Amino acid sequence: MRRAWSVMAAALLLAACTGPAEPDGAAPSPGPALTRAAGVDLPAGDTTVELDGGPRTYTVHVPETLGGPAPLVLALHPLSGSGAQLQALSGWDDLADAEGFVVVYPDGIGGSWNAGGCCGAAVQQQVDDVAFLTAVLVQVEASLDIDPDRVYVTGFSNGAMMSYRLACETSRFAALAPVGGDLRVPCADPQPASVLHVHGLADSVVPFQSSDTPWLEAGECGEAVATAVGPVHTSTAACADDRTVEVVTLTGVGHVWPSTADGFDTLSAVWAFFEEHPAP
Repeated sequence: MRRAWSVMAAALLLAACTGPAEPDGAAPSPGPALTRAAGVDLPAGDTTVELDGGPRTYTVHVPETLGGPAPLVLALHPLSGSGAQLQALSGWDDLADAEGFVVVYPDGIGGSWNAGGCCGAAVQQQVDDVAFLTAVLVQVEASLDIDPDRVYVTGFSNGAMMSYRLACETSRFAALAPVGGDLRVPCADPQPASVLHVHGLADSVVPFQSSDTPWLEAGECGEAVATAVGPVHTSTAACADDRTVEVVTLTGVGHVWPSTADGFDTLSAVWAFFEEHPAP
């Protein structure tokens, strides 16, 4: 079912990315007024929140046992998806329950994120998703005991593109893990962060291209070391302050969130990478 959803998202992403692009130099409109909302009640389990009374929403999964300060993973759905779909299909909840971290699943406008030139309604309406997602983090941090040095972001496809934009335009994240997506905005001087970029080499929807140079430069990284095990090719650069920029490419894998069937357990790899890379 996960792969079927990935295929559906791929078809919609391909259609959306051939539509009107974000004009060069255009600043996104603020969209709905977003304030720095006060904390809300987030008990164990799942809670859906309307930020500032709506229309923007997000869902938070809190484990039954949550030690503090706890890590937080911001998980961004692909085009045509939703936070609820990603939550049901990704496996993040079970991992969070086992490892003791919080997962946040925001909802894009029309199932899309304004990642800069892609995709869908969010770009057409010039939605300021950087402001929205920043406000989500502020509200969750005001509601739970979150470790500010262990805040992470990941996403697939359009969600991966938005992960890159967030890491480029904010200083919120210790590490990011984009899967099947690329950088769609100018990014001359990002905050240093660890990066795990996972991408199928047979991806015809978002063909693999290097998107990680800004973090290699910002992180004062050394020369990357390449290894290969079967279809899995890994390039790892060690950076200042124990950061890492790692790119994993998979031979024969298309526009999907790779699983063990593809020779790479992306979910486990992303969480292991996050665990190893808190902010210095």
